[in-house]
Amino acid sequence: MVCQVCRLQPHCLEPAPSLAITAEIIWQEAGTILLSYGVLPIGDRKAAEPLDQQLVGPWQWGCPQGQRCDQLWQHTCFEAFLGLPGSEAYWELNVSPGGDWNLYHFSGYRRDGLAEMAAVPPLVSIKRQGLGLRCTVQLDPRGFWPASAVPEIGLTMVAEDPTGALSYWALSHPGDQADFHDRRSFLVP
Repeated sequence: MVCQVCRLQPHCLEPAPSLAITAEIIWQEAGTILLSYGVLPIGDRKAAEPLDQQLVGPWQWGCPQGQRCDQLWQHTCFEAFLGLPGSEAYWELNVSPGGDWNLYHFSGYRRDGLAEMAAVPPLVSIKRQGLGLRCTVQLDPRGFWPASAVPEIGLTMVAEDPTGALSYWALSHPGDQADFHDRRSFLVP
């Protein structure tokens, strides 16, 4: 089992969003992946409207639909990238707070991004925790991932505020632009 808990960092924003976002991944011996994202308002947002009204999108909080959808990253979206060690290949998982999801396979950096048809729908749970929210995603990668390989991992999130502005959160941002596909920001086992 591999477990990693990390705080996500916003890409250079003026001013930085008043959020604290953590991401946790557990690569279980059974071959399943458990992802957990915690989002907590900090600063002035604590006294403002509930967090689920500060992060918006075309879905309802706490009512996972579980449908496969494209372009989820255009709104609030929890994401994970799984890089195959020793290869340029990687997968991108997108999950909305409403439970919609998609998994894409790339043969190289932003190349051939096609829906991974061998993927089964992940189990998604959204819960309030005090002032914040927790999104938990359980993914079974056994239909597309080699059983013995532990992935290089990128944990990311897109947050949309009520004005429609997007902020981009990742373990790190090695380039001038927010680029979740940049494997320099992935955790390497």
